[in-house]
Amino acid sequence: MRNAVKAGKLSVTADNRIDAALAGTGWRQQNRRAAEGADRGADPPSVSALSAPEADLSAGSVQIDNFIADFLSGRMLSRADAERVKENGAAAKNLLATMQEAGDVIDIGVAEAILFDQAREFRDAWMNWPARVGPMIAAELGIAPDPVVEALIKHVQQQLDDLGDPASAFEED
Repeated sequence: MRNAVKAGKLSVTADNRIDAALAGTGWRQQNRRAAEGADRGADPPSVSALSAPEADLSAGSVQIDNFIADFLSGRMLSRADAERVKENGAAAKNLLATMQEAGDVIDIGVAEAILFDQAREFRDAWMNWPARVGPMIAAELGIAPDPVVEALIKHVQQQLDDLGDPASAFEED
């Protein structure tokens, strides 16, 4: 530690004490090599541990939800909290990439395109339905098919208008 203080890598307070804010920040990892066979700390968590429902994705006392807002407003984290946020973010990014490769999640644009195409197919099927079933209904009732088809087209069109354009529920309110 004395060498780190002399080299300016570790700050001390006015009364020559080590700055308590550096405790647990990993300054030693950057400033010394581990001895051969030394304990290098715990192994990183496995992917299954990260995806477990009980896994705490908060960074110590820092909540991920508030991190960006705090950062943009000028409130900075301690180095220890910043490193936890960074590591949790990297783990989440790797987990998401793994899930995407496995086919468990898909891109939002792909999902919207699939739903749009499906909604268009449903609309087209309903638009063709009156011409297909109108003559059969007319034959069962013993009347001319044209008025039945026209009436069905009017009601189907009204129903489709009432349903409106398909909108995905992916966007936040």
